[in-house]
Amino acid sequence: MIPLSVAIIGAGNIAGGFDVNRRADDDGVYSHAGAYRAHGGFRLATVFDADPMRAAAFQAAWQVHKIPGSLDELLATRHDVVSVCTPDSSHFPILTAILKANCCKTIFAEKPLALELEQIAEIAELASQRGIAVVCNYQRRYEPAHEELRRRVLDHPGSLLSVCGHYMKGLRHIGTTMIDSIVQICGLPDAVQAFSRAYNAAVDDYSYEFVLLYPGFTAVVKTVDAKSVGYAYHLFELDLLFSDGRATLVDISQGLRESPVTDYVYSGVKILNDRESVYKGTGYRHSMIGAAKYVYDVTCGYIAHTVNTPHAAYNNALIATAIGTSFQDGSVKLNFGMDSWKR
Repeated sequence: MIPLSVAIIGAGNIAGGFDVNRRADDDGVYSHAGAYRAHGGFRLATVFDADPMRAAAFQAAWQVHKIPGSLDELLATRHDVVSVCTPDSSHFPILTAILKANCCKTIFAEKPLALELEQIAEIAELASQRGIAVVCNYQRRYEPAHEELRRRVLDHPGSLLSVCGHYMKGLRHIGTTMIDSIVQICGLPDAVQAFSRAYNAAVDDYSYEFVLLYPGFTAVVKTVDAKSVGYAYHLFELDLLFSDGRATLVDISQGLRESPVTDYVYSGVKILNDRESVYKGTGYRHSMIGAAKYVYDVTCGYIAHTVNTPHAAYNNALIATAIGTSFQDGSVKLNFGMDSWKR
């Protein structure tokens, strides 16, 4: 097996820093470089960062072959895969530059693909024209417990009664991951309504609180961001109440806690019995390796590109946009439009 060549644009935490700095007793993989290395089917050929010192530190940590002098120099060379690990606001110009240069087979990009709906649509169109797979990194799509919950919803229609989520760090950043996770498990909502928001200075964005409306149940999403605190802690949880029990993704999706329905102390009453709950670890800490495997298989032509596509990223952004509009005018919003690919 000849390893696929990789260029990484941006040399920060998600590019490789999270794995360089992780605890010695943790065997998880949390970055692009870490996932490529753990998978074994990639060669880290090139890294570029606007800060040459950061690029040099990344090169030394990951034994990357080359640091180009400019982004244009990188785009003038050919790689199998290009990772985009730069700040959110830079994704659109960098992605369009890569697509127009036609310098790779696959792009593995951090979310969101762009900050505006029209920009994501343009990325989707360019990718289709060039025959380049653009994979947006919503890594929970490769985590088995999320798929188990999706299967539970599909196999038992009407059993899901309620969903509640908590997130932080802005609607366009982590918030779209929350949206994507709910869509992964529950499907696309019929409508949204926003009811509150809190500003997160670290990402210069608002974390909105909102409701996704589904036939028969709602998904309520809240944030732990607060102006009075600034930063409290990282949190990403989903609590699903079924007719026969509770399933809660906890510890930033690293664990799944399940509670049964049992009889109460007097007859005729059923309760969710958290005293009999069972906790098990999920595959989240290694889901980035699953993402790398997906990128590898798509790039080699072993599978079709059907997960984390630009069209899926567009749907997430469409929901986020509807949330912002709903907060501004107090209405219930959502319209996927007439284009079939947007559904």
